[in-house]
Amino acid sequence: MQEINPVGKVQKLENVDNLVKQLVAEWDNEEKPKWWQCWKKGTFLCKATKFVIRALDKLIDAVEDAIPSGADKKATVLAAISVIYDFVVKEAVPIWAKPFAGKIKSLIIDVIISTAIDWIVDKYREGLWNKAPQKEDDDEQKIEIAEDGA
Repeated sequence: MQEINPVGKVQKLENVDNLVKQLVAEWDNEEKPKWWQCWKKGTFLCKATKFVIRALDKLIDAVEDAIPSGADKKATVLAAISVIYDFVVKEAVPIWAKPFAGKIKSLIIDVIISTAIDWIVDKYREGLWNKAPQKEDDDEQKIEIAEDGA
């Protein structure tokens, strides 16, 4: 298992602050069902998850050229996504889960989002983000599937 990359010091950047404000405004204007309306298409959890992941990608891009240290970039993105998380989740947490909200946030930000940042940065760095699968790999996979099914 890969170890999570270190977190440095949060850097105050005007472009990141503006992006956070913009993302919060976008979320505020988004039409979304209440957390308890699970029967509706596009549940709150799905919309919130997609929104936070898109926000994470935008924030990573926003700090890329502005901060030289990778650890400081990560700290800055984590701090910004934490603000967005607070805004998004305030509508999502049912009353019975409120006592656990701090622990849940800590797990999501410190473990899941932190690991996601490392994964996204590695994909960008290795140039694997938009590459189509190689033809050979597809053919080998089809052969393996055919052999397993025979």
